[in-house]
Formats: sequence, structure tokens, C-alpha cells
Amino acid sequence: MFAQERRERILEMLKEKKRVDVNELIEVFQVSGATLRADIRDLENMGLLVRTHGGALYKEDVYSPENTIDDRKTLHLEEKKAIGREALSWIQPGDTILLDSGTTTLELARLLKEGRKLTVITNDLPIAMELQGSKEIHLILIGGSIRTNFECTYGACAIEFLSSVRADKLFLSPNALSLSQGASTPNIEIAGLKKAMMRSANEVYMLCDSSKIGTRATNVFAGLSEFKGIAVDEGIRKEDLDRLMKQGAAVKVASLNS
Repeated sequence: MFAQERRERILEMLKEKKRVDVNELIEVFQVSGATLRADIRDLENMGLLVRTHGGALYKEDVYSPENTIDDRKTLHLEEKKAIGREALSWIQPGDTILLDSGTTTLELARLLKEGRKLTVITNDLPIAMELQGSKEIHLILIGGSIRTNFECTYGACAIEFLSSVRADKLFLSPNALSLSQGASTPNIEIAGLKKAMMRSANEVYMLCDSSKIGTRATNVFAGLSEFKGIAVDEGIRKEDLDRLMKQGAAVKVASLNS
């Protein structure tokens, strides 16, 4: 069996069993552990699985940790800026838009300060500070409890407020995106807030950098069919892009060079 055939079979086993270990693979393929560990390392570099001690996990079964806002500010920054530029075309002058809290939506917010008369509703404190000086934006900050280390409001007061407003468009960013299970976040209260935002918007758009695709967190808040549009960066794997486009949403792929 050629190396490529062996690696394709390893991926098939992962899709079926969700995890494999090297000893099991040695019995199946009758090659050395060193050869199989090299296969697993190469497949991980291609973004097709995640290595573990002694084996591998199917990528969609990998749980996404919740980084603090300080950690997220520097992660995949160029990808987030590109996604923000791409998402800008979905916004028209006069729109009322909801901006979910996050570093990707912050990059979109930075592009809204000039040239568009908008109403912006957000629970994100850095977004509010970014937009508060713009004369062309009517800014509404969602009240509620402040989530420590995440620079946003949340809780019952925030959800109650959202039930009284209506937005043309919502732009949100998940912590994780499973192509089979949908968009998710580790915190159950934040999942509830995102659902409330979705109920308050006529159209829902997702901004998601490619590092989140193929991962999941504890609380799923939306299926892919609930989004009118999804903006991702060009780091997305072709297989993932094909699956994403089959879900029916308009998919924009942001180039880092634009």
C-alpha cells in the first residue's frame, strides 16, 4: 500500500471511529510506529486531524477552548481584518445592525466609522468605544452584567433588552464551527445571548476565521442553515468550503492580500 492510500484509510477510520491509536494502526497496516506517526504528523499539518499522545482524533471532535479577550486580540489578526473587509459589502447605508461581541466583529466595526449612516447595537465594550466618536453612527450599548476578562455585557437584562429591538442584520462570530453540528460557544449564558440576538435580526451573518472550522464547543446556538451569509478567510480547506457552500448560505472567502 502506498503512503497516500494509507493516509486516506487513516482518515476513513477516523470518520468512522472518531479516534485511533498507533498500536491499532500498526495491526491494520503492518508498518512501523515511526511510519504511522509520520503519517499522523503530516495529516495534522494538512489540517485533517489532531494528534494526541499515542494516536489521533477526528478534527470535529476536538473541543475549542475559550480564550480571554487579551489572548484573542492577537490570534489570526490578519484573517479577522480580511473577513471584516469582506463582510462590509453586506451592510447598506441606513441599516440597523447588531454586532456580537468578539475580535472579528471588532475588525468589522472599525470599517464602519466613515461614510455610512447606521444604527449599531452591540454588547461589546471595545466596539462601543471604537464607534462612540462617529457622528454618522447612532450607537446603542446593550446593558447587563459585565463578563470579567471578556469586555462585554450579558445576562438576563441583555436578553430582555434584545426582545424589545429589531435589527436588519446581525453579525456574529462563534467560538467553534462544526460543519455537522453548527456554531457553538463554551458558555451557556453567552449561547443564550447569541440566540436572543438572532431572534432580534431579520438576517444573520457569521464571521468565522478558518482556525475555528472543524471544532466545537459545549453549547450549540445555531445550525448552518440559520445564516444568510458566512464570511471566512482563504485558509479554509477546500473540502470544508465545499461542505459549507452546500448548506445554502452565501459564502464569502476573504483574501489576505486584498
